[in-house]
Amino acid sequence: MERRKVPDRRQEHSFVSEDRRSGPFDRREKNHRRREIEEEREKIERIRAFKAKDKAASSASPPLFTKKRLIWMGLAILVLVVVLYLFR
Repeated sequence: MERRKVPDRRQEHSFVSEDRRSGPFDRREKNHRRREIEEEREKIERIRAFKAKDKAASSASPPLFTKKRLIWMGLAILVLVVVLYLFR
């Protein structure tokens, strides 16, 4: 069996007690990682909500008469009425 080079074991492992005081969370920057994970989750939720909104909007049928189509139909009817009125 080996003999210890340092008679007091606590001197050799003093860094462990300092780590315990500051905590493993500080060492690994756990708070920053937690914040990044939360931001990533929020980002994913925003993307999912946006896709769900697009899916809901695309599932609804488009209107039968759009504004542009109504204008053209109105002009066509107006032309027909004018033509019929002039040839009568």
